[in-house]
Amino acid sequence: MELVEIGALQVVVFLFSFSGMDYDTGIGREWLVPNGIGGYASSTIIAANSRKYHGLLVSAMDPPLGRRVLLAGIDETLRFGCESLELSVHKYPDTVYPQGFLHLASFRMENFPTFIYEASGLRVEKTVFMVHGANAVFIEYSVVNPDSIECEILLRPMVTNRDFHTTRRREDHSFETLTSEAGCEVFDRENIVLGLASDKAVFLKDESWYYNVEYDHDRVRGLDYQEDIYSPGYFTLPLTSGASFSIVASTPAYGYDTSALKDACRSWREIKEDEIVRRKKLVERAGVTSVFGEKLVLAADTFIVQRNGDKSVLAGYHWFSDWARDAMISLTGLTLVTKRFKDARGILSTFAKNTVEGLMPNRFTETGGGREYGGADAPLWFIHASGEYLKQTMDSKFVRERLWKTIKSIISWYRKGTRGVHSDYDGLIVSSSHMTWMDAKIGDWIVTPREGKACEINALWYNALRIAEEMARLFGDEDNESTYHELAEIVRESYSKFWNETEECLFDVLSEDGADDSIRPNQIFAASLPHRPISIEKARRIVDVVERVLFTPFGLRTLSPSSPNYRGRYEGDVVSRDSAYHQGTVWPWLLGHFITAYLNTHGRNEQSLKQMRKLLSPFEEHLSDAGLGSISEVFDGDPPQRPGGCAFQAWSVAEILRAYKELG
Repeated sequence: MELVEIGALQVVVFLFSFSGMDYDTGIGREWLVPNGIGGYASSTIIAANSRKYHGLLVSAMDPPLGRRVLLAGIDETLRFGCESLELSVHKYPDTVYPQGFLHLASFRMENFPTFIYEASGLRVEKTVFMVHGANAVFIEYSVVNPDSIECEILLRPMVTNRDFHTTRRREDHSFETLTSEAGCEVFDRENIVLGLASDKAVFLKDESWYYNVEYDHDRVRGLDYQEDIYSPGYFTLPLTSGASFSIVASTPAYGYDTSALKDACRSWREIKEDEIVRRKKLVERAGVTSVFGEKLVLAADTFIVQRNGDKSVLAGYHWFSDWARDAMISLTGLTLVTKRFKDARGILSTFAKNTVEGLMPNRFTETGGGREYGGADAPLWFIHASGEYLKQTMDSKFVRERLWKTIKSIISWYRKGTRGVHSDYDGLIVSSSHMTWMDAKIGDWIVTPREGKACEINALWYNALRIAEEMARLFGDEDNESTYHELAEIVRESYSKFWNETEECLFDVLSEDGADDSIRPNQIFAASLPHRPISIEKARRIVDVVERVLFTPFGLRTLSPSSPNYRGRYEGDVVSRDSAYHQGTVWPWLLGHFITAYLNTHGRNEQSLKQMRKLLSPFEEHLSDAGLGSISEVFDGDPPQRPGGCAFQAWSVAEILRAYKELG
């Protein structure tokens, strides 16, 4: 990782040398370029797709969802008379062919991924960038041929048309390709799938198929990992004098229609510069002063997407949609500390207007515009996020007009009961077993059953009541102010039931079967939230226990290693991974709340701040691993804490960025 200057802006460049790089090492690092509406381009640093989710154009057909892999990649071949040299990389059963990474001199990631190949006296530089707000990707090529070697380049698009959760075979497709002035149009069963064009290269129709392409990461994860891919032909361009040109791929749905492709291709330099300027402004607005901070701000931008005229948050790439829980937990880090207040309003509005009987969509479904309701914590995180928005913006008008009704409705429904959530006689919230964030379920097996009164749900409930009380006072709503105050007092008194005197921390869940004394990180929220239902002395003891038992360099374990149910490795197929998901696996987002809880209980003095800043150091190195420039969803509970899950996770980035800003 190195630092370069672009105007007044310092930009982090991830630079990798490929001397001796092998295939397995190369697919261990992934890059991703989002388009702001849910689509993206993504692959590995050796340009080998290791997931079915990888592709140069993954389009959001119903933004931010309905994602389909349209352009899986482009095969590049240098032709010298009768000899050819291939720069691409594919995995087939028991073989990797071709092995273009052997000609890859370096990879760098500034704003966009850039591959530099050196072969037979030529230097080929390829950069991938997307149009913000459109399902369109540009692949820019710059070729230097100092000795004027007679050579041409052949660029063969690899096209598929499928939901990005699936794979397909040749018999599942029905493609037709029509050449045009711009390049070509690929149709699938009467619908335009893809338009392809180049500003200089000429397209020649030459249909072919790639059979049994494999995706190694999916194979390891126990998913479908083989498919057949169609190619409509190839673009070609002589390189004897070198060249600088581009190829654009787009779909008419939220992208360029075919008539606009050629003009767009001619303007690729301006389009690229516009996106660089947009990103630069994000960094400047956030007011960060370090390389680490700049990368976190740009990483945060990855997850903020358009939804029906408002905004939302994709929980993680590559496979998650927008989830209420993840969006609300992430909102402060993604939008408030970065001063993206308009986006914050859009996100809050999206989930406020999708609230039904006090609950928010656990997630939006990938297709069909559906919503799945079920999380007991998401509405309470919504009230917390609304309170943070009000605190940082003083925008009482928006909160009163757009959010206050929803906040009152949530509290009302929780008190009388709704869909597996209700307030008990003691004021505490009771929820079903799969309604907390620890919600892994395999068939009928609930891996982490937490039915009853969960400690974090009730810490959030108390916090929400106090925030609502403050808002009611601000808005002159005396009746609700009094109601929320009285209920909060009852909840605070009842919360003492969670105290585990033996372990000097909180029970995880209270139920009819007794108290669950599993040591989990859920108790940290009782010490980190703005309004805490416990004394400062007990909060300090919680922090001490969590630090001693659950802390790792990349976050908090979800279960004490001394528990018989502890699973220290997050690996294998779906069953193996889900059985470890909340049973010891480390989650980085929890570290943000640990840091805040530590400062709340140990003071915000220079010694505490310095000690907490050190906890962020491992993530500076991690930005060059797994998902480049981002933070993974999870890590192993056991050393050396290997990254896993989504390589680009919203709340991981958001909470580390929020903590970074809090530490100053």
